[in-house]
Amino acid sequence: MQPFDEGYLKRREKQIQELYELRAMIWACLVTGLAASVIGVVLLSLGYGTAGAILLIVALLFGMGTIFMGADYSAKKATDRAVQKEYERLALYGLPGEKAKRGNQEVRLADDGEMVVERGPDDETSYREGQDG
Repeated sequence: MQPFDEGYLKRREKQIQELYELRAMIWACLVTGLAASVIGVVLLSLGYGTAGAILLIVALLFGMGTIFMGADYSAKKATDRAVQKEYERLALYGLPGEKAKRGNQEVRLADDGEMVVERGPDDETSYREGQDG
């Protein structure tokens, strides 16, 4: 019961591992940014203005990095859900879920997760017929 090609599970494991690593990096940046901001505020309150300001700027940069990595994580998760939905649709119609470079299929799953119907050069309509219509 293997509806996908042999390398699918390895690619899937790599994608899942990358998502977990990205989520761990988001938490690390968030904690580091919060700790730096707390230390910066303490330094400012104790009269070390320059060091406190520099630490607050560093905390701000960590916070911005956390925001951008969070957006990247959300985009990757949404893309993953869309691709899985397309695989489920292909399985529902009984079509194999392979990309064109791994097989010669009339319906394939594109890199962005969309189902693509391919037409061969010996189909009944030609380039000229499409222009005449």
